[in-house]
Amino acid sequence: MAYNLNFPNGNVQTYNNYGELQSAARLMGGEAKMINSNTYAFVPKK
Repeated sequence: MAYNLNFPNGNVQTYNNYGELQSAARLMGGEAKMINSNTYAFVPKK
């Protein structure tokens, strides 16, 4: 199952698992908020 991370600028990145998605979001200075079961929105930390 793939996980999609949607960015505010319209880009979407796909990850193989939830752990990779979370790690990537943290490395980019934010976090992933669930939209539905395998789609997440990137939320930058203020």
